[in-house]
Amino acid sequence: MAQLFPCLPFHDDETPASWAARLSVLHGCPSLRTFLSDEGIAHSDLLHGRRAVIVRLCHAAGQNVETVWRNTASSTGSQNFVLRGERIPASMMVREETRFCPLCLLDDDRHAGNPGIARRDRLAWSLRVVTTCPTHGLALIHRARDHRDNMRHKLLVHVPERAEALLDLARTGLHREPSPLQSYVMNRLGGRKGPEWLDGQTLEQAVKATQMLGIVMAFGTSINLSSIDRDGWDLAGRSGWQWTSAGKAGLHSAFDTLHVLAMDRGQGGQNYATVFGQLYRWLLEPGDRSDHGPIKQLLRNYILRNMDVCVGRELLGAPIPRRHKYSVQSLALETGVHRQTLRKILVERRLVAQDDAGKSNSILLVDAKQGQDAAAAFNRSVPFVKLPARMNATRPIVSCLIDLGHLTPLFRSQGENKRDKCGFDSQEVDLVLERLHHLASEMSHLPERWVTLAQCTKRTRVPMRDLLKRIFAGGMKDIGRAEGDRGFNALRIDMGKVRGPQM
Repeated sequence: MAQLFPCLPFHDDETPASWAARLSVLHGCPSLRTFLSDEGIAHSDLLHGRRAVIVRLCHAAGQNVETVWRNTASSTGSQNFVLRGERIPASMMVREETRFCPLCLLDDDRHAGNPGIARRDRLAWSLRVVTTCPTHGLALIHRARDHRDNMRHKLLVHVPERAEALLDLARTGLHREPSPLQSYVMNRLGGRKGPEWLDGQTLEQAVKATQMLGIVMAFGTSINLSSIDRDGWDLAGRSGWQWTSAGKAGLHSAFDTLHVLAMDRGQGGQNYATVFGQLYRWLLEPGDRSDHGPIKQLLRNYILRNMDVCVGRELLGAPIPRRHKYSVQSLALETGVHRQTLRKILVERRLVAQDDAGKSNSILLVDAKQGQDAAAAFNRSVPFVKLPARMNATRPIVSCLIDLGHLTPLFRSQGENKRDKCGFDSQEVDLVLERLHHLASEMSHLPERWVTLAQCTKRTRVPMRDLLKRIFAGGMKDIGRAEGDRGFNALRIDMGKVRGPQM
């Protein structure tokens, strides 16, 4: 093969197609397609990054193959390419328009009289995530192509401006710093490490996760993706970066932020698309690349641990094995407890904050185990009016036990005679009786001078509340009950021990 002369060096920041286009101008060919045909290279093979054509072109132009191959996006089929060892889908590449920085082209023009030879298309400009020139801090300008064949001499054809006209484009352009996501992508393609969580997935996964999370964080969960322009996607990448660059902890914080915002709006419950918006909908889509990366499992785990779910249903590709949370509504349906009653019980047990008591039952969440225990306590509850008989006690004794905290109402009714409407956990009632019987064991012979609790308080003028407090504190030694007798009315106590020094 005859070697081309003169030589045109390949720049390490340009694409092979850009270099081939400059070569065609240098050697007087009317088009890139004609130049490639003269060299025995199919135009489509160059666009698809076939290694054989890169080798052929480099040999003809006297250029090192590996230098050019490093900047070649090589097609692997199914709309996928490989660039510097990274898999990049066609959707991440710019192939339907020309992007450029006017100041970069102005710098190129200063090195040669013919812009067709001097101007080179940067590799970075071919990546959709790159929206800002890292050298000049200028938003890239976009020019649409009418046809794919306009790949030929595209910078010369689509950017006819020279000198002052390029400066005018720069003056009216948007000046900004490159986004951290853009910098991450270019650094990664350059072989440099970034945040560990992002480095642990494909480049596509890292970029898409950052952008989709950024979409809902920057524009809200109800945003229509079709309404987001190029600058919007750039903003999404900037917004999502602060969360994804922090790894799993950052993702959890982002999910929590979205969840709290939804709760503040009175939304949530089992409508995950309402809480997480386009992020959730994106993760639902299988598409051609159903592997969305680790963000999918992280969001699924967050929903399982922090939201109301329905066991057996599918959540982001897998069935739900068990609950971590109930909403008041779902817990009421499952346990048969009226939702308003259940809400009161949960507030009383501080499983639901008092400040949240006015929120909808569908978004008020409670720990699954604690919620089930609270509902079970109600289902086996004993009303106040039945406690005296259940505990073999007088009504004043039961009231004192409540005041001392030994019996806790499942919820507190409003209005007069509120205790008559309260329920008490029968297990708690049994535990109080068990403790009492431990403190006052059965005796075969009770001393005749020992009296009942009511008699003791009446004769010693010690309030029932104080007497019960001393008994449960273990301060009463001479106390017992007849064999087979249970409850508070069965107690017998040495009145003299109660009076102590006052006797």
